[in-house]
Amino acid sequence: MAQLSRRDFVKIAAGAAAVAGGGALTLKLFDKAEKGRPAVEGKKAASNKIDYTRARAIPTVCFGCTTHCGCIGWVQDGRVRRIDGNPFDINTRGKICSKAQGMIQYTYYPERLLYPIRRVGKRGEGKWKRISWDEALAEIAGRMKKTRESGHPERFIFHYGRDKTKGFTSRFTNAYGTPNRLNRRSICSSNRRAPLMSFYGRDFEWETQDFANSKYIVNFGGNPMEAYQGGIFMMGRMMDAIVDNGCKMVTFEVRPSATASVSTEYYPVAPGSDGAIAAAMGNVIIQEGLADRKFWDRWANYSFDKIAAHLEQYTPEWAEKISELPADVIRRVAIEFARAAPAATTLSNRGSAKHYNGPQNDRLIRLLDVLVGSVGKPGGFTLSTVRGWNGKRYGQWGLPAVGQPGPKPPGVKAFTPGTPQFDDLPQDVKDRWDEFPDKWKKKYVGELATPMDYPLSFHWYGMKVGQLVQDYIKRGRHKVEVYMSYVYGAAYGYPEAKVCREVMKDETLIPFHVAIDIGYGEHSSLADMILPEATSLERWDGHSQNSYALIPYTGVRQPLVKPLGQARPLQDILKELAVRIGGGMEKYFDYESTEEFYKAWYKNVPIAWPEFLKRGFWHDDTRSKDYELYEQPVPEAEMAGAHVDDSTGVIYKQSKRGREVAIGLMMGDRPVRGFPTPTRKIQIYDPVWQEAARFVGLPRGDLSGAVIPTWMPVPEHLTMRDDQLVFTTFKWNVHTQGRSGGWKYAAEIVHTNPVFMHPETGAKLGLDDGDMVQVTTYRPQGFTYRAGETEPVDSFQNRVKFHSGMSKKVVAVSHHGGHWEHGAIAQASSGDLKDAGKMAAYDPALVKDRDIPDNIWWRTDRGGSGNGVCINDAIPINPSPMIGGQNWMDTVCDVKKI
Repeated sequence: MAQLSRRDFVKIAAGAAAVAGGGALTLKLFDKAEKGRPAVEGKKAASNKIDYTRARAIPTVCFGCTTHCGCIGWVQDGRVRRIDGNPFDINTRGKICSKAQGMIQYTYYPERLLYPIRRVGKRGEGKWKRISWDEALAEIAGRMKKTRESGHPERFIFHYGRDKTKGFTSRFTNAYGTPNRLNRRSICSSNRRAPLMSFYGRDFEWETQDFANSKYIVNFGGNPMEAYQGGIFMMGRMMDAIVDNGCKMVTFEVRPSATASVSTEYYPVAPGSDGAIAAAMGNVIIQEGLADRKFWDRWANYSFDKIAAHLEQYTPEWAEKISELPADVIRRVAIEFARAAPAATTLSNRGSAKHYNGPQNDRLIRLLDVLVGSVGKPGGFTLSTVRGWNGKRYGQWGLPAVGQPGPKPPGVKAFTPGTPQFDDLPQDVKDRWDEFPDKWKKKYVGELATPMDYPLSFHWYGMKVGQLVQDYIKRGRHKVEVYMSYVYGAAYGYPEAKVCREVMKDETLIPFHVAIDIGYGEHSSLADMILPEATSLERWDGHSQNSYALIPYTGVRQPLVKPLGQARPLQDILKELAVRIGGGMEKYFDYESTEEFYKAWYKNVPIAWPEFLKRGFWHDDTRSKDYELYEQPVPEAEMAGAHVDDSTGVIYKQSKRGREVAIGLMMGDRPVRGFPTPTRKIQIYDPVWQEAARFVGLPRGDLSGAVIPTWMPVPEHLTMRDDQLVFTTFKWNVHTQGRSGGWKYAAEIVHTNPVFMHPETGAKLGLDDGDMVQVTTYRPQGFTYRAGETEPVDSFQNRVKFHSGMSKKVVAVSHHGGHWEHGAIAQASSGDLKDAGKMAAYDPALVKDRDIPDNIWWRTDRGGSGNGVCINDAIPINPSPMIGGQNWMDTVCDVKKI
């Protein structure tokens, strides 16, 4: 395989670069179909110019994606006109991306929900009537009160897509008494968070590499230049290092991504092979005598000689057969990486982790940083703060306490035999209780929040297994009375979304569904009632994120304008419901206003509230960076009353609740913090993997439960035919999954999703560029949901687009296209809504926006490509063993011309 030069890559990956620079790719996807923008006659664009002498600049926090960048909104005449970066945000350093402008687009979205509505036809039929807030809240509170007082509060489900209220929603669900505050972590990132927390402890669910000072970066399927939590924080520092510091970045990926385009070297590799490459690199580092033995012996909890012996089997030549990456490249990159240490770091994300073998892939990748001693070092794999300091979090000493004011409701107690909640469980679940380890019994609160089959989804913290929720409800593993969804899109965007739609339409399974949303989406269309929520430009939120400046900080999202129509912030909706439900819930929401609540949240920030709002962010610029947090000494005052376990060196102290908690590790005669793991060291060896594997019944030979990082293949990739391909997905950098389909200018840049494949692959299948093809997908193998079934999962049709530089084993399709809701822009339709029942929730003045239908030039009736296809029904539900993270990138498929 030939290495691709920067010049060659620019030619073959022009698509990714085009989108990064303005999105020319989708204008030229199909020359025969796309005819360009039609002229709009007789209409003049409304002026959106800013008069800076009259406009007001207000800091807030972006919610165009989950990176949450500090920004400044310019408000004139009661309308947000422009978004700029906030220089007080030490993460972004005043930079933003195009998705920040998306906040303006969804705030003034022509088909945005602005009034409460109640269905009047069959569920999903699209017939609605406008109701008052009082009517809506009275009915919801009445139903929820009845469920709570019945002794089964767990039959209320709160299911969210993106909840960045920093615990406000858990305040509500805890006060109510339900454990079922369900997230989408399994869809997103649980496969990569689990290895991190296994290695470094619960406080480090997300890494924070010191890219600004790196000399060498090895990237396994991470893509901060397109879509990545923290991407904007990372990309600027990466480019600074590459351009100014001579940093070298090597990327292994299945397709030429935007991140690959700025890498020094890029190599297309076979899907799911990242762990094999990492294992071989580890072998080379040890064989060449380049491992940092001093660091390993001090901080790894496993014998160096044993790990060396374990890695001997993983030679570069062995890895070449699996990955199609030349052995000499593996060997050279490993040596260069080790020699650049400690200013060297790995990077990984969905490309490595969203596979059946993903957790082990990432454990092997994490191993590289430990071998070369770059953990916590300048330019290395640093571990900075993840949340605002609450008095307990690791590594955040010296910061003011920020967080929810009291009184706080207690957490939901574990389900145990004899309680109504436990008695409500299916018999097969009850039968396993005696075998369930005590460590998980203490956390068990039912099959939706803590499913027994996936104990590592809640071992470190609650990551949930969201793609199985509707299926579990269908199979009777949990009873539901009230289901509340919050900006949630499973009926469109989850794997086998048709399963979700089937369950959500069944009133015997979901008797009442209330959706809280900004836009009328595929999931909210299946509700009985929809409540319009305020956008991020109209609401408050607390904000703290892991800091790539390696100095903890805190910020605040504040409203720039009042909510349009009758939309309300989620916090106001939940507070009003708590008061109406009563029964003690109301005491946790006893504050004058939402602003007063957040003012109390930040009461310890050492600047006045008006000044904090004026800046939007605060950090201690005298504080040193978070390097080598594990070497920080345990303060003398904290050692008072502590004792040391002589066999392990772990320092324990009794907490206020009477529990023994680890606070550090004795290194010689010096007490240091260490890592927040059971051994206070880096857990190369972690028996919890084997313990979970034994309980769930993982078959012998399946190495998902290996106690040390171990390579394993993806089962279905071993048995696929030569003419079959691996179906993989990706995200465009102007979109936020499927939630941004109605953003006018983002949709104009990227509105369709062709089937990308290597031209040689196309030639073998008898295809020409632009041909219409049918993609048919199949069930996975291995220890997972419905594994081994031979019937196809589903199929879809779209045009093929050749793209050199891809792995010849894959086809890649972005998963944002093909909406049948979310309005005219997302659907690429005419926008004729006068007969739609949901018009009751719209503002007629906004719906008359001239861009609908005049400027949706990609409509098929105008010769455009349309809005693409929804691929998610064809992606099988495929949870990884023990953790439950969705294996998006493993699906085997057939591709044929039609």
